[in-house]
Amino acid sequence: MLKLLPLFFIVLSFTSNLIKAQPAKWEIVTSKDYENKKIRYADYVYDPNVRTVQLYSKGGSKSIPQLNSPIVSLNRQFPLVLEFDLFGDDADYFEAEIVHCNKDWTPSELQPIEFMSSYNSFKLNDFDFSMNTSVPYVHFMFELPKVKMSGNYLLKVYHEGDKDDLIITKRFVVYENTASVASKMVEMKGSERRYMQQIDFTVNYGGLTVVNPNKDFSVTILQNNRWDNSIVNLQPRFVRGHENVLDYSYYDGENAFLGSNEFRVFEVSSINTSGASVSSTDIMKNFRKVRLRNDLVRNRKAFNQQQNDYNGGYVIGAFGKRDYWLESDYMEVFFTLKSEKQYVGDVYAYGGFSQWQLNEENKLVYDAGQKAYVGSAIVKQGRYDYMYTVVNTSNLTRDDVEIEGSFNLTKNEYEILVYYRGPGDRADRVVGYRLLKANK
Repeated sequence: MLKLLPLFFIVLSFTSNLIKAQPAKWEIVTSKDYENKKIRYADYVYDPNVRTVQLYSKGGSKSIPQLNSPIVSLNRQFPLVLEFDLFGDDADYFEAEIVHCNKDWTPSELQPIEFMSSYNSFKLNDFDFSMNTSVPYVHFMFELPKVKMSGNYLLKVYHEGDKDDLIITKRFVVYENTASVASKMVEMKGSERRYMQQIDFTVNYGGLTVVNPNKDFSVTILQNNRWDNSIVNLQPRFVRGHENVLDYSYYDGENAFLGSNEFRVFEVSSINTSGASVSSTDIMKNFRKVRLRNDLVRNRKAFNQQQNDYNGGYVIGAFGKRDYWLESDYMEVFFTLKSEKQYVGDVYAYGGFSQWQLNEENKLVYDAGQKAYVGSAIVKQGRYDYMYTVVNTSNLTRDDVEIEGSFNLTKNEYEILVYYRGPGDRADRVVGYRLLKANK
């Protein structure tokens, strides 16, 4: 019997001494937040019956569209697609609207008529019911309309007729090519070069009217399209005014990320055969339980670059099924992390599948008999990336290195977003964008 667990999100502050420039701000969320549904200007799911939420670009650099980030060009804007499931066999009625946001993800003062070409209210009429699955669900798909200007945007999905009854918020970014960005990963000095990745870059703003470069511009860097560990509000180290160039080359690690490790992977695309990392599958009367092979702590171990991962993402798919969005079943996946010691704090499995949130469903508990942390997550058939993190509940800090380690050789993708607010602008525009693939 499938038990739907409420999703409790813990948002903390990552203050490890390994990090100088990427504070991750977390919010502590309790079950009461699901009752009042206070809006978050972030990727967030407000209903535990809503699952497998993906927002991606239909066109982009990836061969699998589900792995494309929701960051698109204003001039050649590929359609953005939202897909999600609602547990149960009854369809509900949802609506969506789009909110323009400033660089810090607060709502801008712009009115919808200024950034939309149509009325800013959209019914989610494209849905269908699951087929031949043990767990019934309704699958929704919504293609977002184009917007008229660049910037940060929040997609809000709510129950029809009640904008306060939220079920999903998802972030996306639309950028201009008014400014050009050149970037590279550089090796840091000292011991940090073994586990940090520094992203140096320049911005040429020749096509813009600039009064005060240090005030008019701000830069955000994302690692693997994650906002939870983003570097924000970067200011240039040098301004070469005669060249219209901003130089973001630092010596203090202000633009450096932990390289982290290659993601762990499991695949549950097939019910009859074992996929990557799968140990066994128990077929119950109305549900399936999948047990993964034992995971080991990777910190202070040699780096293994053979892992082929999705940089934290996941792809839905069922072997031999044509309509995989409707024919893929849900199952409970069990994690086992071997550990001789019990960590000070709580251990979670997380990744794109959890919206990069740490929730109660994915929390592991220590089994002294097995000398292992054990836990589970309810997922749809497909291939998933994941990692483990430790949250110290006594001082509210999070350590992503304690279990996984960190290496400068890790393959990561970095996205550089250049924000600009010039004379007369009433909101922040995104005037430049660059994708950098580290170690690829």
